[in-house]
Amino acid sequence: MPKAVKIILWVVVFAAAIAAGAFMASRSDPFPPGVEDPGARPTVTPSPTHTAPSPTEWALNMTSATAHHLHVGGSCRSDWRVTGTITIRPDGSAAGQGSAVLTRPAACDFPQSQVQTKRIALVVTGELADGSLRLSFSEAGRTPVGSQDLGGFTNTLHWIRPVVRIRDGSDRATASAHVSRPDGDLGNYSSDSAVELSRQ
Repeated sequence: MPKAVKIILWVVVFAAAIAAGAFMASRSDPFPPGVEDPGARPTVTPSPTHTAPSPTEWALNMTSATAHHLHVGGSCRSDWRVTGTITIRPDGSAAGQGSAVLTRPAACDFPQSQVQTKRIALVVTGELADGSLRLSFSEAGRTPVGSQDLGGFTNTLHWIRPVVRIRDGSDRATASAHVSRPDGDLGNYSSDSAVELSRQ
């Protein structure tokens, strides 16, 4: 067989093989069931995450000097120290607990036989709005049980409502509150309180 004819035959054989391979490839699935086509997967862009505001914890310290002025003359006085914690939630509401302890014996200008209260359990609530935290206090129990506060701290407690200005980024805030109210017998109760909050 002439050499030229052999070359032509080999060219025809290779061309036929290439054509057959191309035909088979066009009829087959390169990604059979169970094999994922990487080009068919949609691109997923992670959505940004938003961190919800967290409650803040504050340590409460308060001193109160109270007095009961009687209309017949004379007065009784008591000094208190309040410690506790307050949680301010993201919605602005605040709640906590505290304990008021008598810092020195109550003093009266006249003899008396009543048992003086030495410790008072407190519930603290409040509301933060426009950077001002308005606090209020209520009694949750006292020691000794059935005792009386001669200086009138418990009689002014509900009206002690300091407004603490909390500045952005500040870890400490202070306020004061003065209360004077009648005792129902022509006398009056009074208290002067100093409040300090420290971020924990």
